[in-house]
Amino acid sequence: MSPLLIALPKGRIGDELVPRLRGTALALDEAALKSRILHIPTATPGVEALLLKGADLPRYVAAGVAALGVVGSDTLDELDVDLLELADLAFGACRLALCAPRGTTLEALTSKTHLRLATKYTRATEAWLQREGFVAELVPLQSSVELAPLLGLADAIVDLVQTGSTLQAHDLVEVATLGHASARLVASRAAFLADPARVRPLARVLEEALGEQA
Repeated sequence: MSPLLIALPKGRIGDELVPRLRGTALALDEAALKSRILHIPTATPGVEALLLKGADLPRYVAAGVAALGVVGSDTLDELDVDLLELADLAFGACRLALCAPRGTTLEALTSKTHLRLATKYTRATEAWLQREGFVAELVPLQSSVELAPLLGLADAIVDLVQTGSTLQAHDLVEVATLGHASARLVASRAAFLADPARVRPLARVLEEALGEQA
């Protein structure tokens, strides 16, 4: 039988997730974590973790390559994928915010005749603009979004904010909150329905281990 794969995120959520799995049936092999391999054995034989970045993770789950996954709701909101969202794990919480150079107000931004917003989260930003009745040109960026206002590429940014330290370092402040995000437990629809005896107990392990300390 081929290993059952669970897709886990690299980065911000992954850094919080790995310690929470220690001592559980899905604890990740520490030696493998220190290597460059992406298939990480777990404490359960026949179950491996697949470490993935960003928007790739939900696609692996939706395609049935991974039976289960943990991903930020901000990533899910930007994609159109068919998967099951099983639980809000409530950790990795942050907010999606409109941020501008210090001293700039929301009123000043929205009164501009040609407002430019740099963001990785174009779908969520477009939805917010429509709800609020604002018009803006979106400048899609995948990294270092904070530089856009400083270098004249955009008037402001829409980005995830957790502690606010990165904003402070770039002399930016939050002027509006668009929404909130947290880690979600997701499943492949096909795997969850076709092999429930194998998949559902693992889903419970993840939910209990990752949700209990939120």
